[in-house]
Amino acid sequence: MGKKESLVDYSGQILVERIFQGLMIVFGIISFFVGFAYESLLLLVAINVAGFLLAMIICVPPWPMFRSNSVKWLPKREKPVNLTAQKQKPWWMKLLF
Repeated sequence: MGKKESLVDYSGQILVERIFQGLMIVFGIISFFVGFAYESLLLLVAINVAGFLLAMIICVPPWPMFRSNSVKWLPKREKPVNLTAQKQKPWWMKLLF
């Protein structure tokens, strides 16, 4: 409880997914045209890998912009709920025991 929260919230996950997909699409298009222009499959793959690594650097760590809308949890209950009143035997158990 005392340590800093390091998880990405739900709206941050949506933002991360959009950033990742956008970067991969942009680098995929750029690498296709550069690889086609230079007739180099190695250059195409290198640009794709560079885009993937950039996307991982941006998307994997829990940056503060991905944690800005934290979830507000309900407060802890003081007294436990009485489970014995709610717990009844099924009708077939009453026949057996």
